[in-house]
Amino acid sequence: MRALRLLLLILIPVAVGLYIRFDDLKVWNAHREFYYCKGNPLFTSYDAFYFARWAKEYREGTYKAGEPDHLRFVPDNFIVGGPKYPDPIPMESWLGAKLSSAFKTDVENVAVWLTPILSVLFVVPLILFFESLSLPLSGFFGSLVGVTSIMYLIRTAIARFDTDSLNLFFPFSIAYLLLLSIKERGKFRYVYLVSAGVLCQLYNWWYSHPGLILVSIVAFVLALLFELGVEEGRKRWRDILVLLVAVNPLIIYRGIYNLMGLFVAYIVNFFRPALSGGFPNVFMSISEAKHFDVKQLALLTCGDTLLFFIGLVGFLIFLLFRWRRAVLILPIFLIGLMALKGGNRFAMYLAPFIGIGIGYIADVAIDGIRKDFDLKKLLIQLVAVAVLFAVNLASSGESYRIVAKPKITPELEADLMKLSELTPNGSWIWTWWDYGTAIQYLSGRAVFHDGQSQTTPKTYFVATTFSSPDPVRAYNTILGVASVGVKKVSELEKKGLKGDAIRDMFFKGKFSKPVKHPVYWAFTGDEIGKFGWINYFGTW
Repeated sequence: MRALRLLLLILIPVAVGLYIRFDDLKVWNAHREFYYCKGNPLFTSYDAFYFARWAKEYREGTYKAGEPDHLRFVPDNFIVGGPKYPDPIPMESWLGAKLSSAFKTDVENVAVWLTPILSVLFVVPLILFFESLSLPLSGFFGSLVGVTSIMYLIRTAIARFDTDSLNLFFPFSIAYLLLLSIKERGKFRYVYLVSAGVLCQLYNWWYSHPGLILVSIVAFVLALLFELGVEEGRKRWRDILVLLVAVNPLIIYRGIYNLMGLFVAYIVNFFRPALSGGFPNVFMSISEAKHFDVKQLALLTCGDTLLFFIGLVGFLIFLLFRWRRAVLILPIFLIGLMALKGGNRFAMYLAPFIGIGIGYIADVAIDGIRKDFDLKKLLIQLVAVAVLFAVNLASSGESYRIVAKPKITPELEADLMKLSELTPNGSWIWTWWDYGTAIQYLSGRAVFHDGQSQTTPKTYFVATTFSSPDPVRAYNTILGVASVGVKKVSELEKKGLKGDAIRDMFFKGKFSKPVKHPVYWAFTGDEIGKFGWINYFGTW
């Protein structure tokens, strides 16, 4: 009966998560003129083009791991530290290449079903983690709220093709295996530790943020000491050594610097209006980085403000009474809490913990009724599952109504494809960063900045050409940036020059000289709606 209950707890969130994502296809297929271009579905994220281009090039045999990327961040892509083809190729792109090749289809078609399927996998380790703590409803409702939260739904929709689809699976899986290793006193614990280390390496290949892996290792050391005590914990030093070797010390080393970079980006500089030198901080305009109030955050996570606070309090109570083992999932919770400071994207990490808190309250209440596990207790738990499911259905109704929307219209995608016909091979495209990776993927043309390189002073210079009424200033700016790039800005800043002085040198044509690559200025209709931010930065 326990196995049947466990299977039920897993299948319900998985089925619900898949349903609310694939249900969008009814609308997509009924109105193909809005969601498809030349027979292929449109991507629902900007970053999808980023991973799709590498998948396409890998499949075609033109991917050059470790070499400068000739389409990104021109002309700075060939300087030291400039953007290069990742080595190895990102797992997302590798999967897209392999699956599109196996099924003889395009990456867009793979993304339609791959992202939703991957997105619900975190349900398994989350439920198993809490089942091992004898808290089945905590894992169940955490999973259910997680798969139905609006923010996670948006970030793992059909055709999204982005890394968020496994960004809950890996940390929860690693935490579960580390928990098993702590509970296991025999030598089999080394199997769990090596498995956790392998997952850490796969996580690093998937997301390339080793700092998050480093935090998980620290959490394991703390959990080991808390669970066994300092004296007994010291005797398990081999466990820590095995994990470190299995993870790969190089990943841990890189994790230190990555963690410092994440801290500076999301804590220190998150709301600063200006970068060093006085150039504007473009991060302020990125939608996923915007700050929401608690009411909006509740809508994004569980759909209801009251449930949000009940769940948050419930999880804090869980931390209070189960802190020795809860420390293993604490890093994920802390990432979720960043949504309270700013960056609505972090709400996807917070959502499962709201559900865990509510489920924990239910677990404690049921244990107070029946402390022994028998048929009556099982029936009570199944009733609780039905009640929690009904609560989730009522609070997350908006999730069932949301239909994933492409980031680009069919007309614009067709136009961007035409760039390869309208411009000579080797041309550079000067435009706002949003469609940078789309231009690279659809037309094979290079861009000055994109969604992975929009936070440098180069974005200021692009914005100012859109904002200035002076065509000579715009001409000098484009020609100067195309000639010397932001490398020259960095050199001048090191010499002590301030942003306004550097800006004026570009405006006056000091760096203008003939360029080998023809530069085309591309305008897209969406820039009218975005002109508020573009003009804000361009007139800084």
